[in-house]
Amino acid sequence: MVSMQDKERKMFFVPYTQYAVELRSGKIISIDESFEELFGYTQEDVDAGLVFKNLVPCVEYEEMIDEMREAFITKKCICYQHGVIRKDNSKIQVVSFFTIQNKLLHGHRVLEVGVAEITDIIDKKVAESRSIEAES
Repeated sequence: MVSMQDKERKMFFVPYTQYAVELRSGKIISIDESFEELFGYTQEDVDAGLVFKNLVPCVEYEEMIDEMREAFITKKCICYQHGVIRKDNSKIQVVSFFTIQNKLLHGHRVLEVGVAEITDIIDKKVAESRSIEAES
């Protein structure tokens, strides 16, 4: 059960990471120190050719990129909630913030991606909802 103190708390730490993706191919080109902790993939995996599709296999990358390109005409940042499959095949829910960069890598645009895991937040909301239903 959620304590009154937790209900009153306005800010919670959530696990997060940042990485960069080549827009055209979806190849992950750089990661921060939290990437392995959150997703299980290492710098060696990135060097071996890790791509966005490894993290989000249920998404058609080409369709997503077309949608992003159109959105980036009027926006600097795009936000999605979606599932991610970790290297160990466990699943988590995240919110991802995609920002297109003006810099080019081998002639292609780069996306900077900030990701926050929200699995615990979703689980808490579901538990609260079930608790309220049980009390009714």
